[in-house]
Amino acid sequence: MIHVEILRSELEKHRGVRIGETAVVSRKIHTIDPHQPEEVHIIMNSDAGRVFYNRFNENEIIHIDLFHEIAAIDIKKAAEYLKKSMVESGLNNFIDYIDIQTGSGGGRLSGSLNYGLSESLVKDHLNHVHLAGLIPDDRLDMVFFLVDKVEEVLQLQNIELRKVEKIFNEIGSYPIDMSPYATNSDSNLRQNWSNTYDNKIRREAAALIEHFNSIREIEDILDALSRSQVSGDNLYNLKKKYGDMDDIIKHMEQNNFIEKDSNCYCLTRDGIKLKDYFKVNRKELELMLKKFIKNLPKLKNNNGFHIVYSSNRTGLDNKGPLISETFNPANWIGELEINETVKNALTRCYCKKQRFSIDEQDLVSLKRNPKMSQDICLIIDASASMAGYRLRNAKFLAKHLVLNFHRRISVLAFQEREVKVYVPFTRNFSTLDAGLNEIISTGLTPLALAIDKGISYMSSRLVKNPLIILITDGIPTVSLWTQDPIKDAINAASKIAKKNIDFCCIGLQPNKDCLINITKAAKGKLFVVDELNRDVLIDVTRESGQLL
Repeated sequence: MIHVEILRSELEKHRGVRIGETAVVSRKIHTIDPHQPEEVHIIMNSDAGRVFYNRFNENEIIHIDLFHEIAAIDIKKAAEYLKKSMVESGLNNFIDYIDIQTGSGGGRLSGSLNYGLSESLVKDHLNHVHLAGLIPDDRLDMVFFLVDKVEEVLQLQNIELRKVEKIFNEIGSYPIDMSPYATNSDSNLRQNWSNTYDNKIRREAAALIEHFNSIREIEDILDALSRSQVSGDNLYNLKKKYGDMDDIIKHMEQNNFIEKDSNCYCLTRDGIKLKDYFKVNRKELELMLKKFIKNLPKLKNNNGFHIVYSSNRTGLDNKGPLISETFNPANWIGELEINETVKNALTRCYCKKQRFSIDEQDLVSLKRNPKMSQDICLIIDASASMAGYRLRNAKFLAKHLVLNFHRRISVLAFQEREVKVYVPFTRNFSTLDAGLNEIISTGLTPLALAIDKGISYMSSRLVKNPLIILITDGIPTVSLWTQDPIKDAINAASKIAKKNIDFCCIGLQPNKDCLINITKAAKGKLFVVDELNRDVLIDVTRESGQLL
């Protein structure tokens, strides 16, 4: 959706945008001059989450103002309509994390709506509906949904919409004082660590998130430890799924989150507190995880990997052309074509014998066609040798690709004599995370079958600029067509080139010779790494030149 991509791009620049004619959206504070209510100012250095809710991290809260005639709407009817619409559209998980304020009150969308009744708040919101929501980047499509439904609510109550003529993105010269609008509320968006849990719990949650890169895995382990005492057999099952459980158990035991009694483990009081913390603050922790994944720093000097083989195939240009077009007041200007704008102004002023000035009719904007879309099939070796951090880091790469490059990702994993599609093509982080959590390492390495299944899967879907990324720590150990597993893998890889699918292989140094032959057959690129390190995997994809 091009509108979602434009919105995401503007938000990343700390700017606000107009949606339709009536709504303004940003992650910042909006201000309005009472003498010019049709103009909205976005204060780019005042984060809405921090100002409204004392949040620790910036750019987490979406701020929507939708303008209408001076009127006090029926807030409870409006909230019921919005909630019903969200449930019908499968957005019910977000209802508790959206606040609404109008000229007749407000509060949490799913709450009593008996808040925000101070004189200053009521007076300030008589001409617009204010929404604030904990909406992550991968669900920005919901912003357009909310704007549409609020407009429907107003029309159902016979309240006229008002057009926003202009928005200004500007830097504020002093901190915004929102004290006139401060109110007690039932909002779930406010953060106050010190009054909720101590710093030890928060630090431990952050450490576990950074280690596992998954909320679901942490919850699974804490649930297993809380259901009953974990004996040797139960611990073996956890080790089988998550690999390096010995280090985790040792760490949690040293920090008094679990204790051992008669050779069995169970949660301590602090452990139970930690488990409850994940349950209560899941949305905030998911945002913490996403921010960590997105902001992973780039390695210096390509440490830990080098390209061993690269075919002569060239990728497609990833930038669309720039197009000049006459300014349309219904749209915001992403980039101004200065030369053409000045030429138009000079011509107009000369013909009309006026002093030089630039009018709206002179404006010419630049529009860049969106980047080419790309579908990536990530094929992960889930054999026994990948257990633990190797498999976890491969999963991390999938999450990084979705969050940072907004590609459609599918994930296949192979082990023993089986290849399974764990994640169908998706851009949705939650869908990806749920599928990745099901992958457990075990058994042998059926690489030929994995490549063949990956090609078949991509060929059965309508894909654009397909790319296969193969991550493996071994060599083929299970044959497919002959008695030679390596020969079968090479034959399977040759089909990749015939299908015009780009190919990137990431493997370990001891298996270099085998992987070179496979990559040559696929006419792709091979990167040999010292270890399947999380940072290295990210940098390989950054440096490969294969991401459009």
